[in-house]
Amino acid sequence: MIFACIAAGGTGSRMGLDIPKQFAKINGKPIIIYTLEKFLAVGEIDKIYIGCHKDWAQYLRDMIKEQTDAFDKAEVIDGGKDRNETIFGCAEIIAKQYGRSGHIFITHDGVRPFVTPKIIKENIDACKQFGSVGTYVAATDTIAISPDGVSVQSVPERKTLFNAQTPQTFMLDRLMDAYESLDDDKRAAITDTCSVMTLTGEKIHIVNGDYRNIKITTISDLTAAKALAYRK
Repeated sequence: MIFACIAAGGTGSRMGLDIPKQFAKINGKPIIIYTLEKFLAVGEIDKIYIGCHKDWAQYLRDMIKEQTDAFDKAEVIDGGKDRNETIFGCAEIIAKQYGRSGHIFITHDGVRPFVTPKIIKENIDACKQFGSVGTYVAATDTIAISPDGVSVQSVPERKTLFNAQTPQTFMLDRLMDAYESLDDDKRAAITDTCSVMTLTGEKIHIVNGDYRNIKITTISDLTAAKALAYRK
């Protein structure tokens, strides 16, 4: 089976909003609904889980019922204390209900509303072939490395650098095996789900992303998102 987990557990504190940022509206529609609609448009996905802070879970359930035709395909679950805990909590739910072998597990940020069904489908197809997949775009800025934050140690060759986006997609059993093999220090070093696999030595196949597939984390991002939505 093919499952998706949309991490939407934030509380909006960093943006200074009175609601979690995933519920902020872009041209009248909540960000999380934009995101969910892209996954609902992919018929190959059997079930979509949305990890949400428990205080907002019923609010999201009501929103999905009122604004989408998700029916039983989308299920809201309690999110964890951070993104990784939300993702792996979702993985455990799937494993308990359906077993952990033979399933494709798509992970995505709830506040990346401009992902396309095409990118999601390409993640699924690549996962069937390679097992571990990430969505990336080539870096357009020069990146400097500074271990102390005071002086630059080196500047990597830009053509070797890519910016990570989501979705990131895996065979569920391989991802869970990799995560369970990490000690606490390595788990603390995880910055995205692909890091679980790279820390255990597995290569991640690249699916081409889209520069419009932005993650909305600041008020400036929200302003840009409104402009992007208007153009579509």
